[in-house]
Amino acid sequence: MSAAPLFLVLFIDSMGLGLVFPILNALVIDPHSYFIASEASTHFRNLLYGFTISIFMFCWFFGAAFLGNLSDQLGRKKSLLICLVGACAGYLISALAVLVNSYTLLLIGRIIAGFTAGSQSIAQAAIVDISEPDQKARNLGLILFFCSLGFVVGPMIGGILSASTLIYWFNYAVPFYFAALISFINAILLAFIFKETFLRTNRKLHFKLHYAVEIFIQAFKHEKICGLSIVFLVMIFGWSSIYSFISMYLLHKYHFSSLENGFYMALLGIGFGIGTGFLMDPLTKRFSLKQCMIGSCLLIAAITTLIITAPAAAYVWVYDMFLGAIMAVCYSAMLTLFSNQVDEKSQGWVMGITGAVMAFAFGLNGLLMGILANLDSEMPLIIAIISLTFSALLMQRLYHDPALVNT
Repeated sequence: MSAAPLFLVLFIDSMGLGLVFPILNALVIDPHSYFIASEASTHFRNLLYGFTISIFMFCWFFGAAFLGNLSDQLGRKKSLLICLVGACAGYLISALAVLVNSYTLLLIGRIIAGFTAGSQSIAQAAIVDISEPDQKARNLGLILFFCSLGFVVGPMIGGILSASTLIYWFNYAVPFYFAALISFINAILLAFIFKETFLRTNRKLHFKLHYAVEIFIQAFKHEKICGLSIVFLVMIFGWSSIYSFISMYLLHKYHFSSLENGFYMALLGIGFGIGTGFLMDPLTKRFSLKQCMIGSCLLIAAITTLIITAPAAAYVWVYDMFLGAIMAVCYSAMLTLFSNQVDEKSQGWVMGITGAVMAFAFGLNGLLMGILANLDSEMPLIIAIISLTFSALLMQRLYHDPALVNT
């Protein structure tokens, strides 16, 4: 029972991320939303879309590292409460931005929500705190399973609650209100039900806003996780091209509505759930984590190629679930490898690193792909294919140490 709010935290974190993309795509890219001036060019809209994604992710970059380390000092519970309160405030401001057609307010909301979006890393560390060594991979897979539920529900909420064609008072602000309410409820549950899993009282608190930069640099200096960090950075850069820009691609090529994009992203989340809930455990028993990561990256690159070359929208729907399932295996394998490199006292730190690297990759990708998407809407997906293939090659080349292979 005490773990229930923790899983709800994971659900809300991923739900909030999944909820935004269908709405953001419709608000910024679609000229008929009138959120951005109707005379704005497609190129300008693409740049704004990429920038809006990147500002959230760069704030996540700073917040994930800072809060992940803070959870090793202050405790998991208090750090998670900070995340939930910030998420609630960020969603409310975003809803207000939609009501008054203010892009500036939307950015402020995304900045606040981004900085406090480190809950996934903290929750992962809390689960690791109570996991036996032989249960670590399975439990990390279960964490991602609950995250995948958020990836399913979030886009559906974003698509359904923003569709005024279904109910007249639905609009682009309603999903943000819903997310704020869920965050507030979970904060209350966490405060009264969740029991602290890790607390160190013999250490002074250190608050350094530049800690994200320091921890990011440490990731590439640390002997055991340097190579993993490089591989993870390239891998997530490729995956972020897909996750952040597939909605834009479907809007441009097949004229998907926010509702259609919401269900497409939800189906991707269902695939993610299948991967974490049903594929990860049997695959890690049969193959090493290194083999799982390499094979998954190459398969994702292949499926993305099929999406680009699909002769009709029906094919894109078929490939969707497979894409999510395979990505889940790849991501789970990498998280487990990271976790295996440090002791139990540093799990918050190492999970903070994974969150920081992931957020930095998403942020950098948002800036670059917002520019490159002006060349062609397929460009982000092409970059994804190249990055994922390269990350598989890096993994093969960098990892020969048996200590880093968990079978």
